[in-house]
Amino acid sequence: MSNQGQVPQRRVLIIGGGLAGLAAARELRGRFRVTVVDAKEYFEFTSGILRAYAKPSHWDALTFQYHTILERNFGVGFIWGEVTKLDGENKVAHVKSMFSQDDDIVPYDYCVIASGCNFNQTVQSGESPWFPSVHNAWRSTSEFRHLDERFLEGRRRRILEENDGLQRLNKQQANVLIVGAGFMGVEWACELRHFFPGLLITLSDFLPRCLGPLPDDAANYCEEYMKRNYIKTKYGAKYDPKSDRFWTRVELPERAAKTYIVTGVKHSNYFMPSQTLSEQGPGGGGWILMNKRLQVVNKKSQIWGQGVVFVTGDCMWGCIGESRKWELPPVPKTGYPAEEQAVHVSRNVKLLDLQKVPGTSYCCCLPLPGCCIGSSMMDTWYPWGAGIFAISLGPQDGCIVTGNTDEKNTGRLRFHGQIAAAQKELIEATKMAHLRGDHGLASLIWYVIHHWPINLWGRGPCISWGP
Repeated sequence: MSNQGQVPQRRVLIIGGGLAGLAAARELRGRFRVTVVDAKEYFEFTSGILRAYAKPSHWDALTFQYHTILERNFGVGFIWGEVTKLDGENKVAHVKSMFSQDDDIVPYDYCVIASGCNFNQTVQSGESPWFPSVHNAWRSTSEFRHLDERFLEGRRRRILEENDGLQRLNKQQANVLIVGAGFMGVEWACELRHFFPGLLITLSDFLPRCLGPLPDDAANYCEEYMKRNYIKTKYGAKYDPKSDRFWTRVELPERAAKTYIVTGVKHSNYFMPSQTLSEQGPGGGGWILMNKRLQVVNKKSQIWGQGVVFVTGDCMWGCIGESRKWELPPVPKTGYPAEEQAVHVSRNVKLLDLQKVPGTSYCCCLPLPGCCIGSSMMDTWYPWGAGIFAISLGPQDGCIVTGNTDEKNTGRLRFHGQIAAAQKELIEATKMAHLRGDHGLASLIWYVIHHWPINLWGRGPCISWGP
């Protein structure tokens, strides 16, 4: 008989309530006393936010309040506040709670960092429409500082204001420039074309074609779709809004009435000490360093925070080793690998905790005393779903790529047209049902997907059994 029940529940602090944070909370809530900290009061499904700006009524299907779901449905604590400092030596987090003047000191036994990232490399704050402006360091300089996007209603007003501006531009038949022709830039151009047919849309990128590292067949399909729908594309043009040469290159000598930046990601790891952050990477670095067990390390690859601080999702550096000699190649900053890594982190937290219970080892997914194998932590892998990209081309068209890796032009176009559009909407609907804790087929599907022990696609095969 296990002696697990005799041990007081240890505290797990999860920093960030996005996909990765919620996945870790679901995994750990049975064994630990889990608390999630987030600077905003609501969850927002970022993968669907482009449609919400073009069709605001869609936003309601992408969000919920943390308090309602975490505390009532999952029995997980929630702190509405921003982590300002993580003290790994003393195992405490400094949290500036909402409506509080001073920082609260929140202790933990284990910490999981899932703080996500921002989506604009051209400004220091990383501010963009694609993620709410919630960090205290930048809210005072935000373009939308008259709205407080930490509140659900503030975020709603932000989306409505953007939509109202697009409607005015649509009536004026104004020029709109989208900088960045990755999958988000292509999606945004096509959403605007469908919902605002009066706009004159130009999509630009410094690369020679759209969709960057994705396969040629997907890029060709999207390019043909955009040409049929009168979306002008200009490649090989590096964004420089102060240069007349750039505007001439994209054939907008009079400038654009509105410019959207979707060129990449920027870190938001302001609370982490500098020795744990990379000096390289998107947006000039600042990404949290980790080992293959997803423990936070310093620049010398030494374990930081007594080995009980883990990281998952978009806030991490995402690769281990030197270029072309990867121990773990760069993992895309998308939803699937973030959730998969959260499952890996949760397994390692459980296994690490088993070592603190005398006479307990691990066998057949159950903690049993004095039998089977030792409780050694698992190495993470390159998730097979990291190579899947579902791209909307408006509500009635799209394409789905599978098998993409860190190598350029890998993978292939599997589905396109209305089938792909329907598949993406199905992914969104089932994922939101799963996140809300709905008991049914959706939750079963996503549980099996993220707990399948064999990694046969992408960078597999790998096998891992864990609690």
